Amino acid sequence: MRLLRAYWHIFKSVGGAMKAGRQNDLIFRYFVLETLDNLGFFEYLKQPRAYGEILAEFGFSDGEYTQEIFNTLLHDSDNVIVQNIGTYTVNPEVPLPEIESILASTDSRLHFMSQMAESLSDNILDRLQENDIGVTEIFERDDHSVVKMFDGIMDTSIYSAVRKACFAYLTSEERRWLRDKKLIEIGCGSGRETAEIWLHLGGETSITGVDPVPGMLKLAQDNFSELLKETDPTHPPLTVKNKPVFKEGSATQLPFDDNSFDASFWAFMLHWTADPKMAIREAVRVVRPGGLIFGSQAFKPYVNQYLDLVVRSSRNSFGFFWREEYIKWFAEEGLEIDIATPAGIIRVTNK
Repeated sequence: MRLLRAYWHIFKSVGGAMKAGRQNDLIFRYFVLETLDNLGFFEYLKQPRAYGEILAEFGFSDGEYTQEIFNTLLHDSDNVIVQNIGTYTVNPEVPLPEIESILASTDSRLHFMSQMAESLSDNILDRLQENDIGVTEIFERDDHSVVKMFDGIMDTSIYSAVRKACFAYLTSEERRWLRDKKLIEIGCGSGRETAEIWLHLGGETSITGVDPVPGMLKLAQDNFSELLKETDPTHPPLTVKNKPVFKEGSATQLPFDDNSFDASFWAFMLHWTADPKMAIREAVRVVRPGGLIFGSQAFKPYVNQYLDLVVRSSRNSFGFFWREEYIKWFAEEGLEIDIATPAGIIRVTNK
């Protein structure tokens, strides 16, 4: 029953999840290909080129990320490039996609993914050339343009639906238990997610939001009361006692003592960290025995390779991982994870 409640929120927001996933795939594929096309990559490959020639021409490093770009293009279902006797050429029979036609056939509720992909795809060239750009730098540069973009994304129906699904997947006893407790939200972003969590818990839970991006935290601190009004004008009174606290910190090194919280929550956050296993260990450390760890995390194979390449354009983003890895990392902490796939909604009781 809990699983049905959780998936109802997601299907209600986006419709057919599989169709939505395919549409997202095409969006991220377009922006990876566009980045290379703007560089002259495909024009250069109209003639057979050796791997070393390509690296020298565009200043690419011979690292794992570059090799994965090549492998993804080679094994793309449309075979964007082809390999023959040690050389690479563009496939003349496969036209490069156009974003207008992709968006025309994409659910309008998913168009925000185009903004996300465009903002982050600028970093692909940096990563190919091994320029040292990290997650915080990406979000903070260009007058906080990426911060503002992500603030808008967090306000979309699909993200809101996933947050509702996370709470729907809890038992009724767990939802009641969370009232009057201390909860850490790991990766709080601009505070929009925090506002929804606050409302789900009736303003009765002490929430501490943590994020590594100062620009995000400033939005959360400055705008939380307005975000509550925007989300629910009839919300319970916001007081000094129940107003969330926002603190700068990394998921892999939380600035809190052991057993500081009764519960932790994250949504679609672990792939942005440098070490998801360490982030899980930190969440377990700061949540007291008997406490609750819950939230959501997309993982392979449900996540498209092109989306993974965009996320990993930051030097310290781990990228997406497999469900089996997720289960293993919790098991190494002595915990059994209750997970609903493919949405990746989880609940874990700390021991």
